Amino acid sequence: MRQINKCSYLLLLTGIIILLNSCKTSHKATSVALSEMKKDERIESIKYQAIPFNTLSSSLKFSVKPGVKKSATSVNAQLRIIKDKVIQLSLRMPVLGSELARISITPERVIILDRINRRYVSEPIQKLQELSSFDFYSLQALFTNQLFIAGKQSISLEDYSTFNLRQDKFFVKLNNTDNQGIHYDFTSDFTNRIIQTEMYKDKKEFDMNWLYKDFGLTSNKLLFPMKMTMELTVPDDLYTMNLTFNNVDIDSAFELDTSIPNRYQPVEIEQVIKLIQSFK
Repeated sequence: MRQINKCSYLLLLTGIIILLNSCKTSHKATSVALSEMKKDERIESIKYQAIPFNTLSSSLKFSVKPGVKKSATSVNAQLRIIKDKVIQLSLRMPVLGSELARISITPERVIILDRINRRYVSEPIQKLQELSSFDFYSLQALFTNQLFIAGKQSISLEDYSTFNLRQDKFFVKLNNTDNQGIHYDFTSDFTNRIIQTEMYKDKKEFDMNWLYKDFGLTSNKLLFPMKMTMELTVPDDLYTMNLTFNNVDIDSAFELDTSIPNRYQPVEIEQVIKLIQSFK
């Protein structure tokens, strides 16, 4: 049980979801009906709406509410992604802008730097995959509003048959299930953009909803969700993470440092989490 709790706390920092459970889906009201499409056409249209990028970066407001009875913690942040290589979230001091913590995720590792106390956590991403086939590429897709299949770097035409499709007049839901029995539901509306991704396994244990709202223009004039809300439901509690983006920049040239500075001390992840939850 300790290992599951550890992974669910890590989710609050990185968006990584391990074992999750289904809950009631909430949709933004709309009066625009769907156009008629076959399943393969619908999947292709949803894939087409995803923004193509080599790099993505944005300043943002990052907040975490670690439980129904807890108050939210909010800091300024910078999200940078080099496609298929690194996802990095830098948490910063409100006025001075100096870095408080840095979270780097690669296809191999999750690294968290505690800048204040010169400590770090470095965990192989395989530890998370022992509980689920959810991986770096799934997380990258969540941060960039894309359709994905857990455990695969990209979706091919041959993968379309693995999705089940349900729809009514206004919404489409595509479902895929990984080899651990975890379900992935992708909901889209008349725009064929993903407005919600939900992951779950045991309905009594865990549920994650990743919601996409307020689509606005990026630097290359394409639409991107400027607000993302992650809701993780566990027995008797709800954890919430909000990302509010500013000026999403596509394909600017930059490099990301994932090294661990000399003299930083290794610690357990719970110690770093307590620090980050204390930021005001």
